Amino acid sequence: MMKQAPIEPAPGTTTLPPATLWYLENLFTYHVLFVRQQLLTIAQKYSVVDEQGRDRFFVVRPPKLFLSSMATFAQLIVSFIVFVYAVKIFIATQDIVLPFALMIGVRLLSWLIRVLLTPYRDIRIFTDASEQFQTLMITQDNKFGMHSWFTIFDAAGNPVARARRHFVKSMWRRQWIAETMDGREICRVREDSLSLALLRRYLGTMWGLLRTNFDIVFPTGGHAGEYNRKLTITDQYVLDLRDDPSLLIDRRVALSLAILLDTAEYR
Repeated sequence: MMKQAPIEPAPGTTTLPPATLWYLENLFTYHVLFVRQQLLTIAQKYSVVDEQGRDRFFVVRPPKLFLSSMATFAQLIVSFIVFVYAVKIFIATQDIVLPFALMIGVRLLSWLIRVLLTPYRDIRIFTDASEQFQTLMITQDNKFGMHSWFTIFDAAGNPVARARRHFVKSMWRRQWIAETMDGREICRVREDSLSLALLRRYLGTMWGLLRTNFDIVFPTGGHAGEYNRKLTITDQYVLDLRDDPSLLIDRRVALSLAILLDTAEYR
């Protein structure tokens, strides 16, 4: 079931003067950004700077700790009960088939329970760490379906675009598509190589040697930019759109996709 988009704009964005709105809109004229996840914070937080090292954005994804903890606890309880039951069956019958089938089933069941109980997680993007001016908000719209949908709202609370992740295709090569609200494609983001994507599925990141990078392409298929993970201990990324000097790709959408590629992909 699709979650309803917020009816009211985010707090602090309903009465912004024209000069402030102009300032917020002109933040999105960049070509290169560096996205760095902050450590030792309860909420997921990212600082975003430009090529000159100037702070451009500050991203917050509230944790909703209680509901998330309840979802994890329920998942563990179900997994433990079925595991104990499977062990008893194996001891009694010495047959591995039924216990193995139960373990497969409990993985699916526990995943379903976690998805149902985990709250929707919205992302807020501010101009700086003071969180005074919210310039973008990204809402999670659904939990089930062939696509994971997210809506991007501007500083005034108006929807500007939607992003979707194809669940099946992303099993072997992660892919996101950004669209206008009337369904026209803005850009597409996909893993840089199918062969490397398959290696990552089987070998993991190999201590960073197979770190996940993405290509950003125009609807026509032309190369627009890249989103690459740096070889660091912490999560640090480079959003490079220098192949799109005319700003054909809405930079609000590009930044939102960059954040989603980390938070929604659990990288």
